[in-house]
Amino acid sequence: MDEAEEEEAPVEIKKKKKNSDEDDDLEGKYLEKILNDPKSKDNEEQKEDEESKYEADSDSEDEEEAKLAAKSSEAKSIDFKEKEVEKAQRTIFIGNMASSVITSKKDYKELKKFFTTFGPIESIRFRSISFNEPIPRKAAFVKQKLHESRDSLNAYIVFKTQQDARKALEANGKVLFNLHLRVDSVSHPAKIDNKRTIFVGNLDFEEKEEELWNIFGECGEIDSVRIVRDSATNMGKGFGYVQFKDFTSVSKALLLHEKKLGAKKRKLRITRSKRVKPNQQNNNNNNKHNNNNKQRALKNLTDDQKTKLGRAQRVLGKADRSQAGKIIEGQRAQKGDRVAGVKHGKNRVKKPRIRQRSTDFKNNRK
Repeated sequence: MDEAEEEEAPVEIKKKKKNSDEDDDLEGKYLEKILNDPKSKDNEEQKEDEESKYEADSDSEDEEEAKLAAKSSEAKSIDFKEKEVEKAQRTIFIGNMASSVITSKKDYKELKKFFTTFGPIESIRFRSISFNEPIPRKAAFVKQKLHESRDSLNAYIVFKTQQDARKALEANGKVLFNLHLRVDSVSHPAKIDNKRTIFVGNLDFEEKEEELWNIFGECGEIDSVRIVRDSATNMGKGFGYVQFKDFTSVSKALLLHEKKLGAKKRKLRITRSKRVKPNQQNNNNNNKHNNNNKQRALKNLTDDQKTKLGRAQRVLGKADRSQAGKIIEGQRAQKGDRVAGVKHGKNRVKKPRIRQRSTDFKNNRK
């Protein structure tokens, strides 16, 4: 028995070696099988395609993000009110205009005809209108509830070109509807020359510019007459200014001091015009606050942008002046964008309004 066992032992060892050699070749056989299998090739190609698609998608996403960033940066811009400034250069101011241009179509046409001689007109608007009832201005304007003692107002005329607006300045001092017009440029207003100007005080609140034209016209040729008015009521504050074309006329006008004017016989207070300095004690804190805000706003602006901003703040009106220099932020609109509160689509159904009253009527009818 021992000899037989010894003879069988070497056979088992050979079998084990053979199995171990086969195990070593399993990995190689598996790889060869994969390489020869067409399905595996297709899978690899699909994986490569997916990887390339993913890379392409990532690239396109990066490009879209870059475009959106550029659009958002473009959407942020500083509003210098350039269109409004350009419009102001084509606009003239007209003071002491007859208020009949509002109530009479004939007078309005005559006004338009008078200024059309200087060039084509784009628009006309009226301001500083006095009303006789304490109702909203729009309602009073529609009802034409004008103040009886105030027969004049201010107007702004916008011409098509700047050259025509400059030509229209020649109408300053001309008589229209029996009133002397005061015409000035909005973008380049004439400077007040105190050497040729007198201050007239103790005027009646309902005093008219034409009365001052009649009185001081004897002293010399007048350039302009202006009565300072209240912004809320558009009635006079009791004083005004008369500017002559020659400074020698001022001496003649001073001789009319304490002359009685109008039906109320008010004594005029006439002096040489002086430049009034602002109260420094009251304005110190406000000036410091305003200067700090201006420095912050102008910090990141170029010289050209500072010039545009300063021009807009000097020329424009109160509403546009407050918005000049502000940063406009927003997303640029694209085709197909939806707006909140607005229905889109051609196939939308317009549903009728259903009220309780209509439903009760239908039920009762049945």
